[in-house]
Amino acid sequence: MTLESDEVYIIVSLSIRTDTQVIYVDPTTGALLYFARPGFDLFKSQGEALNFVTNGSRFACKSKTPARAILGYAAFGNVAMLLVATRLTASVPNMPGGGCVYTVAESLWIRIPLHNAVSLGKGEAKNVQELTELDIDGKHYFCETRDVTRPFPSRFPMNQPDEEFVWNAWFSTPFVDIGLPRHCVTLLQVL
Repeated sequence: MTLESDEVYIIVSLSIRTDTQVIYVDPTTGALLYFARPGFDLFKSQGEALNFVTNGSRFACKSKTPARAILGYAAFGNVAMLLVATRLTASVPNMPGGGCVYTVAESLWIRIPLHNAVSLGKGEAKNVQELTELDIDGKHYFCETRDVTRPFPSRFPMNQPDEEFVWNAWFSTPFVDIGLPRHCVTLLQVL
């Protein structure tokens, strides 16, 4: 969500949690900020979070993009890129023991301009462009409740998937760094 003041917030309500988190994007560095303070960036509902961020004004929001899952985030010089899934397909809807495997049917790159004086060089700009041109849709999948990178049952905890299969490990690091490791799904590529 981008406010009229150009401040950017990522408002997240996970299906595996009963609360809503508000993640602030630093306008200069692109760093994600989250402190887990109730009433500041941790709320009981999405409505409460939206009301806090917009200060109760429905006109304060310049743009917002509804999404089904966060697939990655990175800041590059004067731009940050947030990759989200806007439409999912339930590929394996009823896994034994519960859970669902989703395939990313449609994804969207959200470009967040930063007030950083260091702009991207030609090479970096080309790399960012190539990154945003990657074809994700229909070729990547995830499961929020199971580690599908290993045979079941596994002796490893769900938050330690086999890195060999994870497509977005580096791209999910900003969420891990702020203490929200499950907010960016573990994205796997179809073989």
